[in-house]
Amino acid sequence: MELQSKEEIRNEILQLWLRSAWVYPFEAPDGKSYLRLTPGGRLKVRRRIRDLENALGVEGEELAKQEEAGTLPVEREKLELAMMVQAYDSERRFIRSQGGVLGTPAVTLGDAEEPEAES
Repeated sequence: MELQSKEEIRNEILQLWLRSAWVYPFEAPDGKSYLRLTPGGRLKVRRRIRDLENALGVEGEELAKQEEAGTLPVEREKLELAMMVQAYDSERRFIRSQGGVLGTPAVTLGDAEEPEAES
């Protein structure tokens, strides 16, 4: 088995998400392109986060924080879980910033004291 870098694994995961229609490209007003979760993708990511957390015995939020700090080991499932938590949290923040109302989050990164007006 060939060893892969973190970037190669990350690209494979993103390609899988694109092929599975979990994400779609979005061009922001600043001209940059981003990947956004589809509504069905958000649901699938939420379920996969729970499944991976149970299988790995770790919390996705912790792995996402390790990834942001650059200390996450190069392990596909842990990297995928960290990426899912980051994507899920970013998508929810974006939807809320646009005035959208969502249900209870599966995971939350960042400000823990942020008020949750969602039901």
